[in-house]
Amino acid sequence: MNYTMQNAVMLVDADNTLWDTDGVFANAQLALLTEIEALSGIKCPEQDRLAYVRRHDQALAAVHHQHLKYPIQMLGSSLLSGLNGQTAEDAATALVNGRATRVSFKTAIVDRAISHYADALGKIPELLPSVIEGLQAAWKRNISIIVLTEGRIEKQRSTIEAHHLGGYFSGVWEVKKDREQFERLCRRFDGALVVVIGDQPDRDIVPAKQAGCMAVLVPSRFRPSWRTEADEQAADFVAENFSIAIKWSIDATDGDYPTRR
Repeated sequence: MNYTMQNAVMLVDADNTLWDTDGVFANAQLALLTEIEALSGIKCPEQDRLAYVRRHDQALAAVHHQHLKYPIQMLGSSLLSGLNGQTAEDAATALVNGRATRVSFKTAIVDRAISHYADALGKIPELLPSVIEGLQAAWKRNISIIVLTEGRIEKQRSTIEAHHLGGYFSGVWEVKKDREQFERLCRRFDGALVVVIGDQPDRDIVPAKQAGCMAVLVPSRFRPSWRTEADEQAADFVAENFSIAIKWSIDATDGDYPTRR
């Protein structure tokens, strides 16, 4: 079946697909580590400071029921425990199970650092290269683009407004990205080709494909430890950037399927 532009819709992840959320987090995480070092008087033992923080971040996400949405105070406590000799995995398990070590309860240290960390995370991320080009290509072909987010919808809208992109999107929806939700979206757009574009195989690509959507992966710098090659292979196409993803999707909408990569 060939689809026309009038019965196609693109559901686009925003963070690290449209704008550089990873860069905001990287800067904030490094600043958090620096502040906790200064307040505690203990230096990070590793040369790759960002990797050190992200090991603690992912250890928490792996065991917390809210995954990457765990309370940000926990990261400060985990880093403080790490600087005092505890592994990231042990610190995360102790914090999640309410068995945190004594050093992680130095709340004056953690609270001051976390307050600054939260402010840093609120910064507007920069647009990624080729995003404007991709949005313009979709707009010229009258393709409906909707931003999907599992985060706060207000933050996505404020970022869109800050970059003056409102005219390119048909909506911004806060949804849980799982198979059931993508199936609901397919039913909502019954008769249309639904294309999902995102940077995380496990959150964007795999559930979209399970629901019957077409899926395009735009890999980001953020590569969590649980990311697998099998998840990446689930994508119909792997694009170097957002503009290429849009152009491939336009070809797919016209019924012309280029090679996968």
